[in-house]
Amino acid sequence: MKSIREWVANQYRRLRAFLRRHTPYVILLLFLLSFFLIFFFDRIVISIHPGELGVLWRWLGGGTQIDTVYREGAHVILPFNRMYIYNVRKQQFSDTIDVLTVDGLTVKVRYSVRYYLDKDTLPLLHQRVGPDFVTVVVRPEVRSVMRMVFGQYKPEEIYATQKAIQERISVLSKTHLEARFVALDDVPIESITLPGKISEAIETKLAQQQVEQEYVYRISIATKEADRKRIESAGIKVYNDTVNSSLTPAVLAWHGIQATQELAKSPNAKVVVIGSSKNGLPLILGQ
Repeated sequence: MKSIREWVANQYRRLRAFLRRHTPYVILLLFLLSFFLIFFFDRIVISIHPGELGVLWRWLGGGTQIDTVYREGAHVILPFNRMYIYNVRKQQFSDTIDVLTVDGLTVKVRYSVRYYLDKDTLPLLHQRVGPDFVTVVVRPEVRSVMRMVFGQYKPEEIYATQKAIQERISVLSKTHLEARFVALDDVPIESITLPGKISEAIETKLAQQQVEQEYVYRISIATKEADRKRIESAGIKVYNDTVNSSLTPAVLAWHGIQATQELAKSPNAKVVVIGSSKNGLPLILGQ
C-alpha cells in the first residue's frame, strides 16, 4: 500500500510539473477542444423528436446503416458522420392533375395523398430514394396511376363509377409505392371537373333519365289501378248475377209483405196507398 501511495504521489508531482511547464499549451488545447465541442455540438449530439426516426450515414463505417434505425431521444455520433431524420407520422398533401378520358377529353381532378413511412424499410428508402421521396416517388407514381385509370373511362361513366375509380387508384398506387418503400394509406378524390358542355350534357341526360323513371312509375301505378278496377268490376258482376238469379217474383213478393207488416205495426198515423198492379202491395206512409 505504501509503495502504491508513493507511486500515485510521484505521478501527481510529475503531472503538476508538466502542467507548470506547458501551461500555455494546455490552455490553448482546452480552448480548442471547447471550441470544437461548441461548434460541432449539433453534429455530435443528435435529438430525435416524437414521431421521428433517424438513419445514420458513416463516413468510415460503410455508408448508410441499413440494419439500424435510431429512435426518439438523444444520440451521440462522430462529427464526420451524419444523421438523417425522417417524419414517420401519417402525412398528407393535395394536388391537381389534368387527365384524358378514353374519348380524349380533358378532366381536371383534385385529390389528396395520405402516406407514412415504415421503420423497417426506412434505411432502404434513404439509401435508394432519399429525403426528397415525395417529389421523386410519391407524386409521380400517384399521378401516373390516375392518368392510367381515368384513361379507361368515358366522361359520362366517371360520375357513376367515381367510388370504384377511387378504390382502384388507391389499390394500384399502394402497390406501386410499396415497391418504392413508402406505405400508402389512401388517395381520396376531392373533386372532378368535366368540360362545361360535357357536364351540361350529362346533367341533361340524368334529368331526362329521372323524368323517364317518373313516367315508368306513373304507368306502373296506372296499370295496377286498372287491374284493381278490373278485378273489382268482375267481383261486382258476379255478385249481381248471383243476386239476380235468386230474386224470383215470389221472393220479391214475400219481402214486400214483410215490409208492409213492419210498417203496419208502427204506432204513428199512416197513409196507405194501394198498389196499382195486379200484385201491387199497399204502401203505408206516416204523416
